[in-house]
Amino acid sequence: MRITGIDAIVLKVDREVSAFSGTAGTPGTYAPLGNAAASDYGFSKEYTSLYSSKVESLLVKITTDDGRCGWGEAQVPVGPEAPQAIVRQVLTPLLLDQDPLAIEVLWHRMYDSLRGRGHRSSFMMDAIAAVDAALWDIAGKHCGQPVYRLLGGAFRNPVPLYLSGLSGHTTAEKVASAQQAVTEGYRAIKVYIGKGIREDVGLLRAVRDGVGYDVALLADALWMYNVHDAIRLGAELEKLDVALLEAPTVMEDVQGHAEIARSLKMAVAGGETERTRYQLLPFLRERALDVVQPDIGRTGITEGMKMLTLADTFNIPAAPHMAIGQCVYIGASAHAAAAARNLLWLEMNPAALAMANRFQRQPWRVENGMLRVPDAPGLGVDIDVEALGPYMLR
Repeated sequence: MRITGIDAIVLKVDREVSAFSGTAGTPGTYAPLGNAAASDYGFSKEYTSLYSSKVESLLVKITTDDGRCGWGEAQVPVGPEAPQAIVRQVLTPLLLDQDPLAIEVLWHRMYDSLRGRGHRSSFMMDAIAAVDAALWDIAGKHCGQPVYRLLGGAFRNPVPLYLSGLSGHTTAEKVASAQQAVTEGYRAIKVYIGKGIREDVGLLRAVRDGVGYDVALLADALWMYNVHDAIRLGAELEKLDVALLEAPTVMEDVQGHAEIARSLKMAVAGGETERTRYQLLPFLRERALDVVQPDIGRTGITEGMKMLTLADTFNIPAAPHMAIGQCVYIGASAHAAAAARNLLWLEMNPAALAMANRFQRQPWRVENGMLRVPDAPGLGVDIDVEALGPYMLR
């Protein structure tokens, strides 16, 4: 079996931005850049990251000489044209006529091709991630097995989830969102904070009062605090039995994370920005994270599983990051989560899931805060290409 074709497809799906308010899609108040007609991008007024008014990602379709095809997806919420160009101009010449089952060999072939020039993260790794997932999809279809079984089997299926973000603009709306999540069976809920210690503590206190103490509360500060204030914030959140503080300070500050982790009893989490085990290792050596959060849409399955195993070597659990994307991204993330021994939860955004389900014939279903990973060969994703077609940019 040989690779005969690789198609890199940018996806840009229209969305109602307000439906994602308070979640990973738009954690704050969306403000378009300058002339809104000239760009889909804007900032959240409360945070520093750039966001899109659409759901953007990169699909990769790999075909083989025996007629099989595999799908992969990179989680690229802004600028998917960049990894698309990398797939086309850099990775495709490396992969054509190669054995698609040589996944480890091909990962190193791709990674090594530009590592000497410093391209060991960002869009390069996003491109590799999408290709890698497509190769695993082919391998599963070739073997007639779900990907999680090729990874060694499922330590749990269904996969436990945590709700990612509370919809709404006001505290009352967010409390109502949390209460609705509890009725739907979620036992862990993440709240986006980072707006100031007093406001953040007030929001978490209201949510805790609204859902009680039988639900795990997680707080994501989106890298907005310095080390001193992150410790002050964490001390207050501990009084509310908040289980985890995510992204408390800038991701480059390994020692700062270590100081925060040493100072707090609650878990400190991070790692969604890291693409490889090499980038994650300093955080583990310094005991700077208590929970790791690699994103399979940014790492790929091959490297993501190595990052999860590396964390397990340090006896550190995992709660993989999964923001907004489409059905292939959810599928790859779910298979990796099922096969990770040290999994706590997989992140889940219901608005993103509802959108992704529009474009697959067999929708993913969440029941009692759990996601069942299908036993179908490969990633188990049956894309409705006709429905997705209007949003594909080749």
